[in-house]
Formats: sequence, structure tokens, C-alpha cells
Amino acid sequence: MTTVARSGFMTKAAILAALVLLPAILYAGLARSANTAVAALVMESSGVTKPPLAVHREVAPGTKIAIAPGARLSLLHYATCSIVTLTGGTVQVTEQGLEAAESNIESRKPGPCPRVHKISLRGPGPLGGGIVSRGLSHNESQYADVASDGLVVITGARASNAVTADVLDSNRRLVEGDIPIRQESFRLSGLLPPRRPYFITIHFRGRSNPVEVPVSISASNAKALLILRLE
Repeated sequence: MTTVARSGFMTKAAILAALVLLPAILYAGLARSANTAVAALVMESSGVTKPPLAVHREVAPGTKIAIAPGARLSLLHYATCSIVTLTGGTVQVTEQGLEAAESNIESRKPGPCPRVHKISLRGPGPLGGGIVSRGLSHNESQYADVASDGLVVITGARASNAVTADVLDSNRRLVEGDIPIRQESFRLSGLLPPRRPYFITIHFRGRSNPVEVPVSISASNAKALLILRLE
């Protein structure tokens, strides 16, 4: 068995949210609630896995995944910022890494270090959050740092109802509108100037109230992954 080494941390950030929480549909082995830790994100999936997995679903530590013959699964491990692609066999997801037989590992490569913002949908007003990322200091920050062409993934109970996103400037004027959300994700255009504050608003099917997240465009060209976890 092989294990990818661990390195990670958490800092705090403030996020605005004002939505009513709908009942969560819990998936076995998947982290979908505020009290459940997460360790990895499904980046690609084809064929049959047990438990069943979908792209951009989060996986809890302690989950053992069986991958059917001919199936292929790529997981981004949060703490190690690495993507491991597997074909067949089993993989054990832990906080420290991904454990699998070498014969079932197709590739292992560096991946984006995720910035995870927890957005609480409980209660009538703004309710805190946090950032998870490797290699950053423990500074308080109002904004989620994201690359100008960064991938934004939406997870949690309401993620499947997210349909479009808008980008607003600091004066809340529309900069980019009606960005389609597919597979619970979207990518920024790469045209936003760095070191400036923006707001990303997420619109949901059947709801008039969007979620608004303050972001800052990173000056770095490094690829980064921003995860907005609705809890």
C-alpha cells in the first residue's frame, strides 16, 4: 500500500449568506454536512464505483472505494494537493493521503491547492466560514483568493440547484453575467485584473435569493481551486 504524505491547515474568513436550508440528501461515504470532515474531491469518474461517485463530490476520510474493472477514478486529495488516478481495485481515503495498490495507480501528479469556503445556510443572517489551503499563513481575510481563470466548485446540500453565477465589481456593478454552472462548477474567464475585490453571486433554481461571496483575484498565475461548500 502507498500513502501520499500530509500537509495542510485552516484559517478563518467571513462569508455572507442568507438562504433557507433545504433538507440535505446524504450520500454514503460523502461529506455533505457541517459536522463531517472531508479529505478529497472527485475530479473524474467513469464506470462503476462503490459507493457511487460523481464528479465534484467530496469524499470523507475513512471512506473505502471499490473501483470496478474498466472503471477509472481521479481524486484530488486536499491536504497533499495531489491528484491520483486509479483504475480498478480499491482506494482508502484518509486525512493523510490515498492508500491503494501501486498496480492500480495510473498516475499521481500535483494538483491545485483548494481554498474551501464554508457557507452556512442555517439562520437568518451572515454566519462565518473558513479557508483551507496549503502554504498560506493563518491570516484573517474577508476575501476568498482565486486565480483569474480559477475553477470554482460548489458542494453541499444545495449544490445541484446552482444554475448560474455573476461576477460584480467592488461597487456591485456587473462584470461577467450568467456564467453557466455545469457539473456543480464553473471557471472564471481569466480577464479580471488581479489584486482587486469582486463579488461572486450564485443563483439557484427555485430560489430568488443568491449566495454572495467576496473574492480577490490573485496576482499569481498558479492554478487554484475555489470550493464553495454550502452547509
